[in-house]
Amino acid sequence: MNRDVRRLWSAAACLSAAFWMLQISVALHVLDAAGTAALAAVQLAGVLPALLLTPVAGLAADRARLRPLLLWTVAAQAVAVAGMAVGASAGNLVVLAGCYAAQSIAMAFWPAARQQWLYGLVAPEERQQANAAFGSLGGIMTIVGAIGAGLVSAWSPVAAIGGAAALIACGAVVLSQVRATGPAAAPDGERVGARLRSFATGLREGFGATRRYPLARSVIWIGIAWGFIGGGYTVMLSGHVVDGLGGDAATVALVFACDGVAVLAGTVIASRLPRSTHLPVWAACYAAQGLAWAGFFAAPGLAGALTCLVAMRLASGCVIALDTTILLDTVPAELRGRVTSIHVTTYNATARLSLAALGTALGWFSLSALGIAAGLLATATGFAWWFLAGRRSQTVYITADAGGVSLQRSGSHRT
Repeated sequence: MNRDVRRLWSAAACLSAAFWMLQISVALHVLDAAGTAALAAVQLAGVLPALLLTPVAGLAADRARLRPLLLWTVAAQAVAVAGMAVGASAGNLVVLAGCYAAQSIAMAFWPAARQQWLYGLVAPEERQQANAAFGSLGGIMTIVGAIGAGLVSAWSPVAAIGGAAALIACGAVVLSQVRATGPAAAPDGERVGARLRSFATGLREGFGATRRYPLARSVIWIGIAWGFIGGGYTVMLSGHVVDGLGGDAATVALVFACDGVAVLAGTVIASRLPRSTHLPVWAACYAAQGLAWAGFFAAPGLAGALTCLVAMRLASGCVIALDTTILLDTVPAELRGRVTSIHVTTYNATARLSLAALGTALGWFSLSALGIAAGLLATATGFAWWFLAGRRSQTVYITADAGGVSLQRSGSHRT
């Protein structure tokens, strides 16, 4: 990676670690102060604004100057999280929830704009390795962020929230050292009314892109399917380790550490795969992670369950590393931000629905039964994607150039 990409990666690492610290420290503080119902309300305030705003943020990533857009929004996150720490210290959950919502709004601009900025910094032939490197953050920060937040929160959840604000501020400083790239497309010389009409047209174009570029559309749909299956991942994993396998807090920490290492290993493997293998490997890994997830719940002891989990997360690492490359390589530059935002929005929305449905389903079925069913559904999803979309798109994907999509526009490879 060149120096600018390394700096962008470092800034992303700061934000990812801060995200984990917030998830854990806010949960611990609110549970201690007000209970589960209050935590659900605070979490909703922290998620809903981003879900509503992400499509708009995707358009901004396609039209705006990326460096100032991200510098301002990351700085706004740091201020909002500092406000969360003040609210938590004062015992005011309204202030905490309001600042959480503000942080969520600012964070909505990050995924799509960061991806556009990354693609402006690397050559087309380097995108696979760059995407894998950024995909590895999930594994690394599962370990670093969770352990760091756990240690600090054991002393003071408020201090952990303040630490998250400091991490985001560090990310903003690092981000300021990354060179600027131009917007993928920007209207000029327009009056206000024309700009508003252009803005509305841009949003429609973003959603329309999912019809024009079938490979990207299929990745979005499989993301929705996985959102329904994996939205309750953390809850199911922790619950099975403690209730099903008799583990304690140290066991849960060990399991999450193995999870992170396996994801990191998977991203390293995927970064070295030849382009011709991307689609079949991606489909196979989707199926493999489903089978291994079912095995995690079916295994009789901790050792067998942990082996299945490592296999599952190794496959997940490959999926994570290849996901963005497959999503965007047949999409033109001026639409990448919006397509990324649709993918992020639909996945996160279905994951939240899945998490809510899990609580209801546990009243009827055991956690192990739900885990096995979710794993088998994931396996079926992987096979279905390959036979309905992946296999048909193989030639288009292999021959796609850096700009994307003249072959797919012909419609000969629609799924």
